[in-house]
Amino acid sequence: MARTAANQPNAVSLTHRRGLLYDAKMRGSTSARRESGPSFVPAFLDKFAERAGALLRIDGLDAAEDRAVIRAGLILAFAAMAVRAVHMAYALRYWEDALITCLHTENLVGGLGLTHVRPGEPPLHGFTSPLSVLVPLIGDLVRVGFGVDFIKIVSLPAAALTVLYVLAIGLHPRVRLPGPLIGLVMGYVALEHSQILWAASGMETQFVVLTFVMSLYYAIAWQPLPLGISLGLCMLARPDFAFWTIIVGIYGLFRAPRQLLLRVVPVALALYLPWVIFTFLYYGSPVPHTIIAKGLGYPKFIDQVGLMTWRKIFDYSWMRAAAQFQSMLGPSYCGHGATVNVFFSSGYLSPVGIFISVFVVIGMIVIVLGRQWPLWPLVGFALVYLVYYVYAVPIIFGWYKMPLLAALVFLGARGVAGATAWLRDRPRAILQTALAVAYVGLFVAVLPITFATDRQVQRHVEDALRKEAGLYLRDRMQPDEAVGGEPLGYMGYYSRGNVYDWPGLDSRAVVAWSRANPGKRSLENMLRDLRPEYLFLRDVEVLYSFKDTSWIRRDYHPVKAFLIDPEAAKKMRWIETNIDVQYRLYKKSRQDDAQPYDDGLWPCAPPVNITATPILNRYGLAFARQRRHREAAAHFERVIELAPTDRQAHENLAVVYLRDGQRDRARNVVEKLRDRWGEVDPRLLRAMEGQEQ
Repeated sequence: MARTAANQPNAVSLTHRRGLLYDAKMRGSTSARRESGPSFVPAFLDKFAERAGALLRIDGLDAAEDRAVIRAGLILAFAAMAVRAVHMAYALRYWEDALITCLHTENLVGGLGLTHVRPGEPPLHGFTSPLSVLVPLIGDLVRVGFGVDFIKIVSLPAAALTVLYVLAIGLHPRVRLPGPLIGLVMGYVALEHSQILWAASGMETQFVVLTFVMSLYYAIAWQPLPLGISLGLCMLARPDFAFWTIIVGIYGLFRAPRQLLLRVVPVALALYLPWVIFTFLYYGSPVPHTIIAKGLGYPKFIDQVGLMTWRKIFDYSWMRAAAQFQSMLGPSYCGHGATVNVFFSSGYLSPVGIFISVFVVIGMIVIVLGRQWPLWPLVGFALVYLVYYVYAVPIIFGWYKMPLLAALVFLGARGVAGATAWLRDRPRAILQTALAVAYVGLFVAVLPITFATDRQVQRHVEDALRKEAGLYLRDRMQPDEAVGGEPLGYMGYYSRGNVYDWPGLDSRAVVAWSRANPGKRSLENMLRDLRPEYLFLRDVEVLYSFKDTSWIRRDYHPVKAFLIDPEAAKKMRWIETNIDVQYRLYKKSRQDDAQPYDDGLWPCAPPVNITATPILNRYGLAFARQRRHREAAAHFERVIELAPTDRQAHENLAVVYLRDGQRDRARNVVEKLRDRWGEVDPRLLRAMEGQEQ
């Protein structure tokens, strides 16, 4: 394909687009290298690029004028595999959703069917992504239990291919992104922590990003056969890629409608339709049970919008977009599961993310106003999925966002190219190169911190608490019993028992309850109504989230606590955002149980990761008003431990001790008040005197 700017009216000339690397070649460095003969590494990279381009039908990987950026891309592709391999070997993380899907494949190989639930029940479609089971199934066919590690291994070459397709998109004559900015996007997909985390933890995330950039490239290059294959793989990677296939289809209707209908669509259907037929015959429906469960169990925007003012709708939209996407355009950490922890910021606004977001908007404007038609699907993808995630997805789990974030970074790179187009060649190349190096360098700089934190979370939370709880029940729970709680992955995988998870990802009983109780849908109400034999609950749920725990205290008793090592918690970055640091198992109380129960196992002290004294004081006062004296005292004690000069906490603690009948403890607190502050509130002294009389 010709690579001249003359037949591409919207493209920047080659001389202006490659940056410092290209300029250096134009000054003669390439000819000097040719005269002295190529070294082994550049020759290997060039040969590899040529063969990869021929195999994958990628144009331009053998272009001499782009040799420097192509070599850089190949190095980043190998780096993508290397850093993921290091993460796998060092952090040893296993994301709980990976254990959910891989239990299906292990059960299939074990003769129980492609299902998660216990034997004797019809198979349940308890996973969302077909590739999340098809890939580990190969590993489990080799050896049962190898599937989750096999999908990790396969994600390594998938990461390299992702980088290569990003390189191909940037180099394509219809795109013509400057070399340093191609490097910026490649560096992001190769080295950003979240792009690494879920693939290296057993999820299908790398295949999702790969199929997206693959299909984007073949849409830009308009190669119908590979495009059909890649769109079929997109649907196998994630069902909500149906939006993307529609976007590409609309583009194809304008680009080449005959080829779209006669080649692209049939090939895509040939890949995806067999799966639809299989799920319809095997499960009774091609719609995953997980989608039904989430749709019923999680609160939705459309259910709240009627009660919201326009200002609240705007605030909701901004918070969702900024906290979920802007924050992850800069260095961040999502390994604690529930939150995005932002580097270089005390909140959800990332200075780096804000900076890139500005260029994302500029990039969209440049593409639309410049009528850069081949990139219109990319703009459509970004806009459609932003709206979809902000308004239609109740809980935006981190791995959902990876292809969209890659698209936003690419748009940001296009925005930088447009914003710097007015500069002269050399200043522009210097600025773009400096920006790309700084941006990617920030992600690389935080990798030691994020990798170390992943290792700590796996060792001290996942393995020490959730895995151990599953193993504990595996030896004790009977086949006709169930355990109820929010998490499913570790509990289901290691207990191999029946789990009433929330919102019922792999539980017919929970989804049936949700259908029958539309006004009561919550974890607390589900457990209270279904009453499984065991409860597996976080301390934060029992202490703070549940509105009424009297039924737990009346009908259950704690049998085992799974608590993070306090010393390990002190060393773990962002531990305050992890909700999984303290769990307890509760069992139904029966008349023939050995008595008495261990009342000391009931949760009363705040979890070790709650260290904000205003929050602890507020909880302590709330417990005091409810006459829950043990919990109130434990919270005021924690405040005093963290802030010894908090006089109000001392006084509140003395009052709670008095109300609980612990006069000696109350007297000790009063003496500390007198020693430290010289005087004591007269009301407290009168209360002490009244108690002693």
